[in-house]
Amino acid sequence: MSTLYRDTALADGRSSTLQLGVSVLVRNGHIAWIRPTDSEEDAGDAEVIDAGGATIVPGMVDCHSHLTMPGGSHWIERGTDPPEQLLRYAEHNAKLQTQSGVRWARDVGAAVGVDPVDGRHRALSLGLRDRWHGHDHYPYVRAAGTWVTKAGTLPAGLTAEASDGDELLILALRQLDDGADFVKLYLDGPDRDTAPWTAGEVGRIVSAAHERGAKVTAHAGRLSGSRVCAEAGVDCIEHGFEIDADCARLMAERGIALVSTLTVFKSWGTSGTRRRSTAMRARRAARRSASEWKRPTRACASPMRRAC
Repeated sequence: MSTLYRDTALADGRSSTLQLGVSVLVRNGHIAWIRPTDSEEDAGDAEVIDAGGATIVPGMVDCHSHLTMPGGSHWIERGTDPPEQLLRYAEHNAKLQTQSGVRWARDVGAAVGVDPVDGRHRALSLGLRDRWHGHDHYPYVRAAGTWVTKAGTLPAGLTAEASDGDELLILALRQLDDGADFVKLYLDGPDRDTAPWTAGEVGRIVSAAHERGAKVTAHAGRLSGSRVCAEAGVDCIEHGFEIDADCARLMAERGIALVSTLTVFKSWGTSGTRRRSTAMRARRAARRSASEWKRPTRACASPMRRAC
């Protein structure tokens, strides 16, 4: 089956301007050719779609996704919903992503549970990734497994909880043993001013993961955690709302990516007073960091196969 999209605009991701008057032939789900409309090749018996007024863009990447979560500012409470419900959230989220042009999803944390489909006890995102692979109506998924946290940081049963650095290493590598594509650490702890893990402890995870060809990313909304991540040489920091100039400079020197997730401020700003104050504080810190940091932050960390 072939479809010709005629006389559209094309954003190729390489230029700040659109290519106008473009025709695209899709054959059996793959792009056969892209040509100027006034010099099309023979499209055979392809169905012709008048695409004038439309814009074709490359498939987008959601670099910070929690596919099994319903969204909103109270996501932690919803993480303990039954696995069957969490998988239903994921099906809905996959549909939304596909319909909006997101073709890659980087899942950076899912609850642990018994998958009702394959019966395995691990992060639920891993079974979804495997079952969705190769199906056009699902995004391609790279999954971190579950968050590896300090015991007592998040509700019991939601994450892999470590009590010390040795257990942290064991649980991080267990995510890879379970089939995770990369490791996700959680560097916000009960004490705002002190990260739950030291740079040395996190550095052990980075070295062990790299030896296995995997990368390490870390949730670090606070400056204390971000500093530890930068010193330990993780591959990526998620959120980084309070990163200062010194931390940003070290990240730039070591090639550490930042997935900013700035859109969460919108949901926080319409929830409870505590969330609103947190959002305001994080906004101020983010603006200050942006004005001091010469290296652009990235809302995504493509290509996806880096899984940073």
